[in-house]
Amino acid sequence: MNLWVKHTVAILLLGFTVQALAKNCIEVRAGIDMGSGTTKIQVSEVNICTKTLGKLLFSQDKPIGFNEDLAESTNNQLSPAIEQQGAAALKELVSAAQKYHPVRITGVATAVFRTAANGPQVIKQFNKQAHISLRVISQAQEAQLGFLSAKAALNNPKIKDTDLLVWDIGGGSMQMTTYQQKNGVKMPEIYLGKLASVSLKDMVIQVLMDKDLKQVNSPNPLGPLAAEILRFVNFYARTHVNPQIVQAAKSKKVIGIGGVHGYSIKDQLHPTNNQYTVADLQRVAKDKVKLSDAQLSGDYRATDVTNLLLVEGFMQALNISDVTIVKANLIQGILLQ
Repeated sequence: MNLWVKHTVAILLLGFTVQALAKNCIEVRAGIDMGSGTTKIQVSEVNICTKTLGKLLFSQDKPIGFNEDLAESTNNQLSPAIEQQGAAALKELVSAAQKYHPVRITGVATAVFRTAANGPQVIKQFNKQAHISLRVISQAQEAQLGFLSAKAALNNPKIKDTDLLVWDIGGGSMQMTTYQQKNGVKMPEIYLGKLASVSLKDMVIQVLMDKDLKQVNSPNPLGPLAAEILRFVNFYARTHVNPQIVQAAKSKKVIGIGGVHGYSIKDQLHPTNNQYTVADLQRVAKDKVKLSDAQLSGDYRATDVTNLLLVEGFMQALNISDVTIVKANLIQGILLQ
């Protein structure tokens, strides 16, 4: 065999080996983010060698009012009715995901399952019925998982962790996460808040409107009450957010993720290049505070208008000039773990 043939064979063998290794690096995984108001599932190809996300194969979400159910509870437990509804929706989502033959289906459960006395038991039943692996995570774990998801969704190796502030708003909790260099070591700085989409809406109904959550599910139309809500949120943000996050909000790129940013704010503002300002929120809220649920649309109209005020109040209090929405929740991080 002459030298040219040997070189050709070697190159071909190398090519086949690289292709085989690349193929072995790709794994199809499914991730579930079971939140306080929405349950999401996603199936993606994952490069386990480079720890990066590949082709998105399937994505779906379903509104399930766990938080609202708990708010109406007299014993701090999720009801059998919502547990049954959640199990049915979860089985449907998992069945759809299994068509793509994921090697694993894992996920996390967040705020409402941390709060409910029977939260861990409900998740245990979900795992048993749907043959999956969900776990209840702490709010700090949720914050760091959200940051990992946002960074993965950005898919830009030039962006450093220390360049970003990731703002995640869900139904029952809010997280702001960034990283700082301290003595050469990258350390997380995290704000963990309880004022979020559903919790603000419930507070407005119970406290500002003095109504029973068992009888009233929506505060709309807000009317003149909107100004009072905005003042409350602004005060809350100024008195609760830690100084490190306040400083980061002024100087770093703010990335908005989670259900409130990815669905409610994005669908209401239709922001150019997925970026919005306080002025954009004010422009839309000006008209929407006058509307009732019958005049609004969508599965989340009960919280959509208060979401606008929630985000506006925090942006004003923290001097955030603009927010870039990234289509990410906790699932991207789940898939990569």
